[in-house]
Amino acid sequence: MFRFLLLALCLALAAAFTAPASALRGLRSSIVMSGPNSNCDSELDDSEEATALAALVQSLRRLADWASLEPAWRQFRHARGGGDACALAYLRTGGNDPEAAAVRIADTLSFRQANGLVADDAELWRAVEEHPARDRWPFAYLPGSEVPDGSPVCYARLSQLQVAATLAAFDEEELMHFVALWFEGAQRLLGDSSRRRGDPVRGTYDVYDCADLSAWSFLSEVRAHRPAIKRIFAIGSEHFPDLLYKCYVLNAPTVAALVWRCVAPFMSEQAQAKVCISRGVPPELAEALGGEAAVRRMVALVSEEGEGVA
Repeated sequence: MFRFLLLALCLALAAAFTAPASALRGLRSSIVMSGPNSNCDSELDDSEEATALAALVQSLRRLADWASLEPAWRQFRHARGGGDACALAYLRTGGNDPEAAAVRIADTLSFRQANGLVADDAELWRAVEEHPARDRWPFAYLPGSEVPDGSPVCYARLSQLQVAATLAAFDEEELMHFVALWFEGAQRLLGDSSRRRGDPVRGTYDVYDCADLSAWSFLSEVRAHRPAIKRIFAIGSEHFPDLLYKCYVLNAPTVAALVWRCVAPFMSEQAQAKVCISRGVPPELAEALGGEAAVRRMVALVSEEGEGVA
């Protein structure tokens, strides 16, 4: 879901750069259209949670094709770390409606089978690294085993992300498949970390580094290709809900903070709390990663040429 927050911010920034007079009028629609779950996270107390989970199990069992989907559901739960984390993610991002959550889960299970997301870990990571789009994807993961709280880190060097060239080089379905593989990688790392620690890990840290970014070119590309980008990244909110714990935008241009102040009121307090925009590297991130040396190690994950090296 929160990868959509970055997209929403990019779209709003693009409007601010390319159409200043109408930028603020379009901010609300930019956010509303960024994803179906951007403002509906909700928490349950323990008794309500147990009741909702029981209702969700019954709703799943009533699905006509549940017998064929149940093995995939077990695999999905394991990928997320086991226990109730997976089911709770669908409830929390869907207004705690068990019937709606069951339908979304069934849709996700079909999506996972169609996109090879039920592969074992070695096969999945091989598919990620061998995909033709990997060389154009300046992102890399820092496993949860290297982070004090166990949260995996996804680091992106945005200056190396060539939006138009990447969209031109691959058809949309191919890119959607790669993004699905990448999100699944995050989910596997999260699940591994949760099992290793014996408790569910809160989620991933997404770190978007704007250092050396040509804001005008990047945001113009995002704005020009908004429909395709939205369709590709919609799979995050649809099939990997509640995966991200905190989103950091580093070395952000001054206008980013100004636009965020306009964007934030249209999001829930939970969503706002998960986003940090900074002119540099905030102390909060350095502390979360375990110190300045860990920050440098994270930045080194992606080369100056944009190649993921980890």
